Order: sequence, then C-alpha cells, then structure tokens
Amino acid sequence: MKFDGDLDMDKWATRFHDHYTSGSRLEKEFLLTRGLVIAARRWTSYVDTLIKQRTGISRAQWQTLSALMHCDGPVTVGDLSRNMHVKWPTAIRVLKELEALELISSEPDPNDARARLIAITKEGEHIMEEVREVLDPTRARILSALSDEELVAGTRMLGVLMREIGEAMEGGNGVE
Repeated sequence: MKFDGDLDMDKWATRFHDHYTSGSRLEKEFLLTRGLVIAARRWTSYVDTLIKQRTGISRAQWQTLSALMHCDGPVTVGDLSRNMHVKWPTAIRVLKELEALELISSEPDPNDARARLIAITKEGEHIMEEVREVLDPTRARILSALSDEELVAGTRMLGVLMREIGEAMEGGNGVE
C-alpha cells in the first residue's frame, strides 16, 4: 500500500471518530504517536533493505557497530546494552555474530573478571563507512522536505518524548 504521508484517519478508518472526537487532545495524541510508529517502521524497513543489500549485515548488527563507533574506547556488554536500550541476551547474540565476522573484538575487562570489553575493529569501521554511504544521502533526500528549524523542533520533541517515556518506565507508570 502506498502511503501518501496523510495521517487523516477518515480516509480508511471510517469508525475512527467513534473512539476519538475530532479535534480533541486524545485524537491529536493518537495521530502523533501513530505517525511516529509508522514513520519509524517505514524508515527502518527501507534503510535496512538498502544497507543489507550493500553490506550483508542486519539492522541489529549495524546499529550495534554504530553504537560502538561512537563510544570513546571499549565498553562492557552491560553498558552497551543499556545505552542501546536492548536486553542483555539480545546484545550477546548480536555481539557473537559480529565477533564471528571479525567486526568487533572482545577482551576480558581487567577491572572485572566477569565482564568483557567490546570494541569495533578496523573491519567494523570499514563496514560502518559503507553504512554511512547509504544512510547519509538517504537521510538527506528524505529529510530535505523539512527546514532546519523543523529538524531542530522535531529533535527537541523526540527528546521530550524519550525523557517522558523513560520516566514512566522507571517510575512504574505503565498500564495497570
């Protein structure tokens, strides 16, 4: 299905207003969060396909390499999984795949015998150069419809949402 960017629910969800009053705060909140979810899914699906075709690695793998590339030196698995907001077993699985591909190194932590220090290798950095050769122009093309001010406002809005979601999760303010 081709998506034209219009989030107007009336076009296909004819019973939408049975649940959300037109113009209400709830309707606006729903449309925003729905739009964020759809945009995130479409973006990740699109770039994942492009990157997989170019490099052969998965989204989980290149996102992990990206996180490592932006770290100031080796990091523990625990720190990496926390900062990436992924569960420890998921991080371990992806790290094993990356280590088998020689895209990361894993060494014992001299300060903690139970921990391992993970770092990106030169081969991993080369793969990330290829990822950027896909991501940077793709991002520029898609986001060219937004002004610099809109990019800043969108980034600020996402920061607020991430903070509020984090606080809700930490405070146990989920659905009861």
